[in-house]
Amino acid sequence: MGIHKSETLSDVTYWLALEIAKVDPLVDLDVMYKGSLELDFLYQLLTCKVQQYWWQAYGIQLSPVIVNNAFFRAVAMLHNRNVEFSRSRNSEETLWVRELLNR
Repeated sequence: MGIHKSETLSDVTYWLALEIAKVDPLVDLDVMYKGSLELDFLYQLLTCKVQQYWWQAYGIQLSPVIVNNAFFRAVAMLHNRNVEFSRSRNSEETLWVRELLNR
């Protein structure tokens, strides 16, 4: 049982992104991305939770660097996804889809 290697950064990031997405009520990623009390709370809660989960599920102690990087990558990934979704909803490429749906 050792410290988890850096190649699992993507696994931890994905796990944290799923956990952030499950938070109810939904978090405002625009506010969180800029930093907020909500971000601090989620950071404390989810970094402890991911370390505990990885230890119980895999018997692996995640390094604080991996956990920190994974958390902020997850927030950035979700924020970027929301930005792209907002852009695509208002782009010309989607107008024809809206016209089809409104018929």
